[in-house]
Amino acid sequence: MSWLSIFSGGNKGSGDAKPSAGPQRERPSAPPTIVIDHHEYVPEEFVLGSFRIRPYDGDLIAKQKFDFRLQFDLGGDPVDVSCIGMVVKLTEEAGLVARYQSPQPFYERKLIEYMKALKGL
Repeated sequence: MSWLSIFSGGNKGSGDAKPSAGPQRERPSAPPTIVIDHHEYVPEEFVLGSFRIRPYDGDLIAKQKFDFRLQFDLGGDPVDVSCIGMVVKLTEEAGLVARYQSPQPFYERKLIEYMKALKGL
């Protein structure tokens, strides 16, 4: 073994390998909960920026803006985010289809992290 390999870290054993970057989060088992007018719903479809709830039994109408809460668990840490949405479509067949504005940047990052964990990324 040369002096150069000693100082540059050459010939390191496999036990000296660094662990992977960042802790692995547990994969969530369900989509987030959406709370509208104190009623909890589990969305049938949920992506960043929109969701679908079917069946929906509330009082919203098409093109109405509404406040709702988005609740999810990120690695044992419960997150509760206040959001503003707008009804895109509301029919018996389609259910409630809504778009929502991105939450504050701190919560948006948590939501993105949650979505990555939900998809297994």
